[in-house]
Amino acid sequence: MEINSVLVVDNLSKAYKARILRSVSFTLDAGQGLGVLGFNGCGKTTLLDIIAGLRKQDGGSYSTTTAIGYVMQKSGFQEGLSCLDNLRLEAALCGLRGEISKERIGLCIDDCQLESFIRKKAGKCSVGMRARLAIALSLIPNPGLLLLDEAFVSLDETSKSHIIDVLKKRKGSGMAILMVSHSMEDFPGLCERALRFPDEEVVEL
Repeated sequence: MEINSVLVVDNLSKAYKARILRSVSFTLDAGQGLGVLGFNGCGKTTLLDIIAGLRKQDGGSYSTTTAIGYVMQKSGFQEGLSCLDNLRLEAALCGLRGEISKERIGLCIDDCQLESFIRKKAGKCSVGMRARLAIALSLIPNPGLLLLDEAFVSLDETSKSHIIDVLKKRKGSGMAILMVSHSMEDFPGLCERALRFPDEEVVEL
């Protein structure tokens, strides 16, 4: 693995009743973005789940050198806790304490514009609010690799534009992005390449 590579995927494969991932290979360096594009059920989410350590591959390998943040399609909030307490819990799980925890939480609140509903219970939040909270939670560990699975679907255009600007800034500071989307329009500015399914070919954008 090269020094600036945060993720190396080598001939990764996964099968259920049929083979989902056949032989996926790519390298993602610090500050790079890779979009993942394809039809439903072709293995996009499975790929992200494997890299996040939530599923086991059947063949091949992958390696990472950094903390990972993951925005899943169905994020597991503590519904009875406020958005703020969900962030505090995530910070504690990441081993953050004291002023470092407060500063990190404050930055994520500002970045994802959570101020107006930060003390509202997560279970009472709108779909758009929950989407912004999910992104904020993924940024708590200050990840060097951010996995996004259809993370912008529930955002209105204003919120989406703001979040993309935030992620562009973090990407400029070295964060790598691996993102699934059904829209090529989400990739410019965040991704230089795309992994297209089902052929599993990496192409320049």
